Amino acid sequence: MLIRVVILAGCLLSVADGQDAAEHRAKAQAFHLRAQEKTGVLVPMYVYPANVHTNAEYNRLIELKRRYETVPFWVIVNPASGPGNQVDANYTKAIDRLQGAGCVTLGYVSTAYGKETVADVQADIDEWLKLYPRIQGIFFDEMLYEDTEAAGARQVRLNQYARQRGLWPTVANPGAETPERFFAEDAADVIVVHEGNAWPEEARLKGDYFGGYADYPPFTRAVLLHSLPKLDVAGLAMARKYVRWVYVTDRPFDPQNPEKLNPWDRLSSHLEAVCRELDGTAK
Repeated sequence: MLIRVVILAGCLLSVADGQDAAEHRAKAQAFHLRAQEKTGVLVPMYVYPANVHTNAEYNRLIELKRRYETVPFWVIVNPASGPGNQVDANYTKAIDRLQGAGCVTLGYVSTAYGKETVADVQADIDEWLKLYPRIQGIFFDEMLYEDTEAAGARQVRLNQYARQRGLWPTVANPGAETPERFFAEDAADVIVVHEGNAWPEEARLKGDYFGGYADYPPFTRAVLLHSLPKLDVAGLAMARKYVRWVYVTDRPFDPQNPEKLNPWDRLSSHLEAVCRELDGTAK
């Protein structure tokens, strides 16, 4: 009897070891594939899709994706600083048309830097799937980014909930430099490590310091730039060494001016030039 128990335990151990090995191998293979991905655009499309079939902004975005088909497009849609509380047929059709062109669509939710309860954010995620079931991912705006165990655990919980509901990708935006714990704890598939009106310094974007994120791959990071009248190609080239998702717009942001509070209310005039750079067809 003792021999049989030992043998059985050995068999169970072998099965567990095999499962662990398979999971480890799958993660390594997935890492390899993601590490080869091209830099893409993360577009905050906070534009109402009125007359969606003839809407100039949406049609320009769709046309650019069709023209630069190898450039990944992730597009954030935002009916009401979240999903709203009833279906808007214009957004339903906009999501359909964006996906028809090859864009991945993400639904906007705000965590209000921790002021929204976890339950309320989860309810917004549920509402996205109820009202717009074709939505693919979630964009967590205003992520709480304090370097504390509680802040990290909160975002991890939200991220896990989105994944459990079948949503991918998840993007979290603190709009600021992000402590290492959020990468180590898998707080989102991608984290926006810089949002502002100028390219960050290379040393900061590299993150090669204690508490930085240099030990985590570029495909986990994004940058969002606004208020830039001209596209700095050198800045874009620098950023591409450290991030895989970018967006640069000329639209202004000024917190003191009510007319300039939303730099994402129109599509960037730089978007085609950015696509040319990412596609490798710039002259």
